[in-house]
Amino acid sequence: MAKGKFQAGKGGARPAAHNDPYAVQDKPESKHSDLRRKLWPILAAVAGVAVLVVGILILTKGGSKLPSQESTMPATVALEGLTRSELEQRFRELDKIYDQALSLKLSPETTEGEPTEEPFTLTLTRADSGVGLDLTRLKSDLDAGVGQEAQGVDSYLLDPRDYFKMDEAAIRAFLEDFVGKNGTEYEASSAKLEEPTQEDLPKDENAEAPGKILVIHTGTPGRGFTAQQLFDTVKTAYETALIAEQPETVLSQELSYALRLPELVDAEKLHEQFCTEAENASYDSEKKEIVEGKEGFGFDQEALAEALAKAEPGAVLRVPMNRIKPEIDAEKLEANLFKDVIGEAHTKHTSNSNRTNNLRLACEAIDGTVVQPGEVFSFNQTVGERTAAKGYKEALAYVSGGQTKPELGGGVCQVATSIYYAVLLADLESVERAPHMFTVDYVPLGMDATVYWGYRDYKFRNTSPYPIRVDASVSGGKVHIVLNGTEWKDYTVELSYEVLEKETWEVVEKEVSAGSGYYNGQTITSPYTGYKVQTYRTTKDRETGKVIETTKIALNHYDKRDKVVAKVVGGSTPQPTQPTPTQPQPTQPKPTEPAPTQPKPTEPQPTQPPETQPTEPTPPETQATEPQPPETQATEPQPPETQPAAPQPTETQPAEPAPGEGEGGA
Repeated sequence: MAKGKFQAGKGGARPAAHNDPYAVQDKPESKHSDLRRKLWPILAAVAGVAVLVVGILILTKGGSKLPSQESTMPATVALEGLTRSELEQRFRELDKIYDQALSLKLSPETTEGEPTEEPFTLTLTRADSGVGLDLTRLKSDLDAGVGQEAQGVDSYLLDPRDYFKMDEAAIRAFLEDFVGKNGTEYEASSAKLEEPTQEDLPKDENAEAPGKILVIHTGTPGRGFTAQQLFDTVKTAYETALIAEQPETVLSQELSYALRLPELVDAEKLHEQFCTEAENASYDSEKKEIVEGKEGFGFDQEALAEALAKAEPGAVLRVPMNRIKPEIDAEKLEANLFKDVIGEAHTKHTSNSNRTNNLRLACEAIDGTVVQPGEVFSFNQTVGERTAAKGYKEALAYVSGGQTKPELGGGVCQVATSIYYAVLLADLESVERAPHMFTVDYVPLGMDATVYWGYRDYKFRNTSPYPIRVDASVSGGKVHIVLNGTEWKDYTVELSYEVLEKETWEVVEKEVSAGSGYYNGQTITSPYTGYKVQTYRTTKDRETGKVIETTKIALNHYDKRDKVVAKVVGGSTPQPTQPTPTQPQPTQPKPTEPAPTQPKPTEPQPTQPPETQPTEPTPPETQATEPQPPETQATEPQPPETQPAAPQPTETQPAEPAPGEGEGGA
């Protein structure tokens, strides 16, 4: 019988050597083949289980880098044909395998993107694991004849894995500590508000306690391994090393695990989600009572971002939510509600009964309207559609082509203009505004606003911290608009304008038949001078009167309209019963009460401005660079507000108003 040889169930052969415990060589059949055939299925089953257990940790497609069963890891290994002394020597040599530490490199794999953490390296020394071969039990078994191939024959067959031992409790404790430090179960990051506990209260008794506590969990990465999986892998590696041709490979493995990372906590998003602005006390215009404000809550966003950057996975942060008091409480609002006139306009109107009626109805719809801080006032929404059912009457307005025609609600643009003028003096924000088609004479140039139902609106925003009440009325030949609020500015406002361009009208003759009722030279269409006007706002310190700054408000364009006179042709020409009116000359429109300073600002002196977009927003229907002027009341001589005795050419109403049209015509 041959002695001193290993036999592997699978694998190549190499020369045997007594000093090489892993020498592998094909072995011919011996008379003890029956014993081997009985032992091999058992060893094969053990090896198969070993391969299966090693695979427990291979949870991702990366797989393990363990030697393959087909090449370097035999299915079975048997030591046979060795004398007792040779067998004991071989077991002592196999025991030295465990002098090498077992090393597991755990590499993360994510389903999306690159891993965001470095691999873990787990190292178990012999002292940590207590692994080895039980040579004492081996000697006892040999003395009892275990593994002896035949009685009286000095030849033995034993499996070294039967004598493998390890300190299971120590290894489990080691692995559980490793898993406990590095986490295994996924926990999403989270944040929620809680009531403060005693520990959250400030130590300083005079310091204000936080209103809420923002509790933040940074989340725990989910790693696809457990202590039991690692234990099974370690145990299998130790046992497999005894039958592997290259045990050092088995004891140094690279494994991969599934990694699931929690979403990073973002301080800015938390600020948007949990911080609230304080709400000032407000005035309920329907109930006519004051509503108490609400306190807000917030935290130091920059400090939280710094703390989150330093926080470890699984950390819990408790962030105080500081109380933010309203700037204006109910008591302060009640003491200051509507006590100041922050802007007003009193504009003269013509003595036309229909037009005056329309002005009165519009003012009645507006009078007493309360605009809350931040709220936008809309003329059209407040006044509503101007209809006969509401009592509106026809008065002159401008329609397509700059013609004059009676329209329901004609003249109400003067109310919108008066509000705009008061808003400019109050230094509030005009959200939507466009000038008239032609100049008006009841406010300075560039300080008017036109409206047309369903098409053009005037809107302003209450940018003051207090409610504003709009008082509107018509009396004494004037439209009165008063903005009652609470003065919050430490400066006053002065308005001015600059004429950049002027286009003078001309006289144009229009032939009419002798029977039309016109006489030669009679005015058919009244004229308007065209202007390009820049308006300015100058702010001055309320106490010292010193100019703070002068800014542009809006760039305004007003169309020219030529004077059209009659030229009678055919038949006898009727003679006028009154002196023929002389041709009016264009005049500079003059401001009415209150009259802002008309000269150009002196501190600083405005320069000739380019044709840029006005600072006020314009309605979508106007051009982007310059607002198109809608209808207005003119500074030039106007046609009478009733039809003249002589018939005039018929004008048709367009389906949609052109730029500059409106309800506040001549």
